[in-house]
Amino acid sequence: MSIVKRNITAKMKMLEAGIVPAFTGQELIEMLASLNYQERRIAKRKFRKLWKRLAKENDLVSGMLTSGPGMDPTKAQKRNRSCAVVRTMIDISTDDF
Repeated sequence: MSIVKRNITAKMKMLEAGIVPAFTGQELIEMLASLNYQERRIAKRKFRKLWKRLAKENDLVSGMLTSGPGMDPTKAQKRNRSCAVVRTMIDISTDDF
């Protein structure tokens, strides 16, 4: 599958999952800014559900995505959450073909 086709199918999967179809931080900022408050809130909540599910399913990934209880996540952990969800969407989209 070509890279362009893979990216398009991954973005379609992200839309189906209800999250913002962004691969970079700048895309994410722009797309979230275009949503109204309620839509932004829903998209963020669905994203949180996805990365928490990933963390539960894989203990190795969990350490990269979470801090201890009551601790704020680091920038690296936030980036890792985004990368893990995007990677999962890419994997799902390539499995369909």
